[in-house]
This record gives sequence, structure tokens and C-alpha cells, in this order.
Amino acid sequence: MPLPRWLPASLAQRFALAAAGLAAAALVLTTLLAFWLIDGQRERALQALAERERQFRAAAVGSDLRALAERMQEIAGSTILATGLVDSAGRETYLSPFLGGIRQINGIRVQVLFTDFEGKEIARNSGAQFDAAQLVWLRRMLEQGQRAAQVFSGPRGAELVAVEPMVYSRTNSPEGALLYKIALADVNVGPGMRLEWGHRQHAAALAQTTPVPAPPVFQPLAFSVRGPLDEQPAAPLELPYVHVLGLTMLVFSALVLAGARLSRVLTEDLQRLERFSSEIMSSGLAAERAPEGGSTEVANLARSINDMLCRLDAQRGDLLAEREKLHQLTQALQQADRRKDDFLAMLGHELRNPLAPISAGAHILLKLAGNDPRVVRTSEVIARQVRHMTKIVDDLLDVSRVTRGLVTLEQATLDVAEVVAASVEQARPLIEGARHELSVSLPPQAVYVRGDRGRLVQVLSNLLSNAARYTAAGGRIVLRCEVEGDHGEDGGDRGDARARDGAAGELRLVVQDNGQGIAADLLPHIFELFTQGARSADRSQGGLGLGLALVKNLVELHGGWVRADSPGPGQGATFTIGLPRVAAPVLAPEPADAPAHTAVHPPARPLDIVVVDDNLDAAQTLAQWLQHEGHSVAVAHDGPAALQRAQAHWPQVFILDIGLPGMDGWELARRLRLMPRGAEAMLIALTGYGQQADRDRAREAGFQHHLVKPADPEALRRLLATAGAAHPPGAS
Repeated sequence: MPLPRWLPASLAQRFALAAAGLAAAALVLTTLLAFWLIDGQRERALQALAERERQFRAAAVGSDLRALAERMQEIAGSTILATGLVDSAGRETYLSPFLGGIRQINGIRVQVLFTDFEGKEIARNSGAQFDAAQLVWLRRMLEQGQRAAQVFSGPRGAELVAVEPMVYSRTNSPEGALLYKIALADVNVGPGMRLEWGHRQHAAALAQTTPVPAPPVFQPLAFSVRGPLDEQPAAPLELPYVHVLGLTMLVFSALVLAGARLSRVLTEDLQRLERFSSEIMSSGLAAERAPEGGSTEVANLARSINDMLCRLDAQRGDLLAEREKLHQLTQALQQADRRKDDFLAMLGHELRNPLAPISAGAHILLKLAGNDPRVVRTSEVIARQVRHMTKIVDDLLDVSRVTRGLVTLEQATLDVAEVVAASVEQARPLIEGARHELSVSLPPQAVYVRGDRGRLVQVLSNLLSNAARYTAAGGRIVLRCEVEGDHGEDGGDRGDARARDGAAGELRLVVQDNGQGIAADLLPHIFELFTQGARSADRSQGGLGLGLALVKNLVELHGGWVRADSPGPGQGATFTIGLPRVAAPVLAPEPADAPAHTAVHPPARPLDIVVVDDNLDAAQTLAQWLQHEGHSVAVAHDGPAALQRAQAHWPQVFILDIGLPGMDGWELARRLRLMPRGAEAMLIALTGYGQQADRDRAREAGFQHHLVKPADPEALRRLLATAGAAHPPGAS
């Protein structure tokens, strides 16, 4: 709708008019509020006047009570009463007239009774009447020998009764007493006021009373003045509250209606802009533009929005193009990552195939060398390089498995000392070859962790090998095991106690060397894949930068952490592993078997063995090595040939490759197990596939053992010795 002519075009001026209208309404409300505050002030002033009146009356009552107490104290201390205690003849002569002259104090009638130490009456003033309860109370106070006061009920209402004991220096108990009372109705507390006593518990009652400043003898009675009782509440100001309330509601309603109407009028152009902003989200940036009309400010804002929409539309097109590129790049990276993992797995298999015949050939050369040192040396070089290549392949496959989350830990409770010993044993050839000094420090007590023994040995031996590799010949390497809380002798005692109690804590394995160190810029990235420090031109250190990445991932899989520290290049490095400790296990007695690494000699009776491998070199070299071990060996290069050979002559052992053409090794193993004598043979898988899934699948197919190419000759000897024990001489 068109705006009225009197309404300014500027939005600021419109808001000024609206603010003026709201200010007028606020003025009306402020006036009403001020009236309410003034009425409240008046009410509080009347309450203050009433409080001042009570204070004045309480002070007057206190003055009367103080005069009464002081006068009675003077009379009790007079010589006339002291003489009357011992002179019975003079009582009628001077004592009775003396007491009879005491009639009132400050206009309040007083009744007085003079008694001996037993409370028996000696004399009283005229008209004094004390009932039995008051006399009983008097005798009790005489026994206590103290000044006191009490309120009793009397014929005229409440009566204040007090006693003044007569105590002299020659005795400790009262010789007599002066008992006096007044009717509380005679105490003038003023019109509309009431004298009360006793402690009040309710806050409302306390707010309407004022305590009386009484002398000490009357203070326990807690006299107070209450009132005014008959005062009518202050008449309110002559204001028609109903009318004011009605007017307020009317003004409020008018302001609401006017404000709503005014807001619609003032913000009509803004509402158009708002509707446009809601529609633009569904119609797109290129289709619509904001209407440029209305107030000056809104028109300028609409033009700015339209310019922004044009720029956003252009940027949106650029972003869509970039997003498509990013999507394509992400897909390409994901595909490349999958191809990389598949390549690493296949690379491991393909590298192990040629390594198997090379390893077997090296062992055959070693057996055929005789006394020729050149052949022996060449065989040892070949075997050593095969082990090095096998280590590289294992690291590549481990990296692939760790990054894909395929590593499964075989958890067990392990003695850290055994893990350290096995790690040192693996790294010892490299350490001794470089003439390093190795220092190993273990805690005096046994310390246990929960983890995979092989993986922890791999972690620690990697760190030791790195220390040996990156330290100049003749260097020093320190391996120490620290238990959380070990600080000197006391710390050791505490750690020992925790070990005995089975308390959990943290274990730290520290590998420290004095080698070439780590640069500061490399230190934060030392555990990333393919990260290595500066190497010499001869690449004497070797490696692919995989070991520390494996260390970090394997330690974290065990719930631990690893940290690298180095003062700088040429100043050595320190690697620290933190692992959670566990309680010592309850171990069963260890069987008296031979150690795991004890060499086992070939069986006395040769075995019939069938080797199945499509790699001719690998099959022939393995067969030759087995023949030199004293066994009878037949070779087949595929599954059907192996089945035909088994039907013609059943052997005791089958050594099968998995990646066979046509019928793979798993299918061949299942078919061999289905043959009449299939349960008698030992099936050994010798393959380049070494992941846990491959081992599980081999076990399901019927293999008893799974070896990864190139096979460890000692491990193969032990398996064949087991087969020889299962098939002693004379067995078919």
C-alpha cells in the first residue's frame, strides 16, 4: 500500500517518530509509577511514626520500672529494715509506719511485704495482699539468694512481683527479703498500646513490638510495648485504582495496536526485502534480484544485495567447478590408495617368490662348499641379503596392514625382561657388527605388560636397529626399563611394592644413543611414513623410512605412546615408549621342553615329501635343499599333478604353494584331506601371502602349518622333525 505523505522517506526519521510516540506512552506509565512510589513512601512514614510512638512508650515504661527497682533496692538497704530484723519490739513503733508510707512510685500503687530469712511476714504496707503462690515463689528465691521478678495472675489481671534479698557482709545467705508487686494494668503504656512480656517467636509479632529498656531484675521477663492496637490503617490516597487500571489497559492496547500498525507501515519495504531473501534460497542466485524501492536506506541496501548476488553467482559457478575437480581428485586419491595397498600386497607376494629359491640356493651352496672359503662367504652374503630383503618386504606389508586397520594382536601377559632379551637378540648382529657398546638396565622386580610378544619385540628391535644404524662405529647404546614412580631407592621400593600387589601403572622403555641425532625441524615428523633424516651419499644406513611409523602404530595399538627427543644433530637421540603395566599372571609350571631356538636335527628316517610350486626355480631349489637334508622329494607344479602323484605314492609331508595356476593351494589341500589317507599327512603352506587372513584360510583348508617365503630353514627342520616323530620307521 502507498505510504502516507506525512511519513518521511528516511527510515531514521520514521523511527524517530515512533520513538516519540513510545516516549509519550512511557511518560504516562512513569507518572503512574511515581504515584505508586509516593503512596508507598507515605505508608512507610506512617509505620515509622508508629515505631517512634512505641519507642517513646517503651522508654516511659522502662523509666517507671527502673524507678520501682531503684526505690525498692534503697528500701531493702535501709537501716530501718535491718533493725526490724532483730528488734521485734520496735516493729509496731517505727517499722509499720515506715512501710505504710510506701504507697506508690511514679503514680503506680505498690504493695510491699517485709519477711525474715524463712519468708515469714514481719511487716507490710497497708492494703498489701500476697497469695500463697507468690509466697512459695518468695521462699524459693530466698533459698537461691538472688534478686528476681515474676508475673503472676491476680484479681486485677497480671501482677509484677519482685523480691529484694537482704544480704549482709557477715552472712552468705539472705537475712530477710523485701517482696513487692504492682498491677501491670496500673502501668501507663499510652492509648492503643499494650504491655507484653515473654519472648516472641514470630517475625510478624516482633515487627509490631518494641522492647522495654528495663533494669536487670526485670530483663528476663522481656517486657515490650505492642501497638498501636486500635489505630486504623492509613487511608489510601484518593486515587481510583480501578479507573487507573482500566486506563492503563486501554493505553496498553492502543499502543500495541498502534505499534503493530506502525511497524507494518515502517517496515513494509524491509518485509519485501525479507520475502525476497526467503525466495532467493529456492530460486537460485542467477534468477532473482531484490526490489529497489521504499526508503532511501532500504533502496541502497537492495542495490548492495543485488551487486553481492551477482558476485556470489559468479563465485558459485567457480566453487561448483572447483568442487567437481576436488571430487574427482578425491576419487582419484582413494583409488590410488586402494591400488597402492593392493600393489604392496602383491609386491610382497611377488618379491617373496624369487627370494625363496635364492634363500634355498644359498643354503645348498653352504652345504656343498666344503672347505672353499669363497663359496662359504658368498653363501653367507646371499643369505644375509635375503634376510634383509625379507625384512623390507615384511615392513612394506606391515605398513599396508596397519594403515588399513588389519593388524590383529595376539594378546598375552608378557614379562618385559623376556621381550627385551628377544629384541636384543634380534638386533645384536647389527650392534656387534658396528662394534657398539650396548648397556641394558632392567628393574630388579619382574614387570608385566599386556600385548603381542612378536609385535613388541618388533617395536623394540626396530628402535635398537635404528640406534645401531645411525650411530658411528664404536658408539654407545643404552636400553633401560623404567617403572612409573622409580626415583632412587625409595622409588624402587615403591615400584617393588606395586609389583607385588599387582597395582597398575606405566612402564617406560628408553633407547638412547650417542649417534648423529635428529634435526629440530625433522623431530615432529619422525614417526610419519617414509620420513628419514639426512643420509650420507653411500646410503650406509639403508631403510625406507617405515620402521618408526610401524613403531608408533603398533605401540598405540597396545594402548601406549612413543616419543622421540634429541638435543640436535650430532648429539644422539632418545626414543621413549610408554606402556600400561598389568598384574603378574598366575603361571602354570613350565614344561621341560627344549628352548624354541634350539637346533633340531633331521629325523633318523628320511621322509617322503611332495613339493608343489609353479615357480620352477623355487620348487627345484627347495627340493635340492630337502634332499641334502636326507629326505626323498618329488616335485609337482600344479594341483592335478600333485593329486596324481599322491594317488600313485602317498607321502608323509606336502609342502604346497598357495598361488598355483588353476587349482590354488587351498583347494588342493581340501582335496588331499578328502583322500583315503588324507588325515595322515602333514600339510605345510609355503607362500608369499603372510597376512592373518591368509593363515586363517589355510587352517580352514586343512593346513597344519603356514610358512612365509622364504622359509626359515631352522623352522622347516623343526616341522619335518615333528613329522618324522609322527611317522617312525616301519610306519606306512
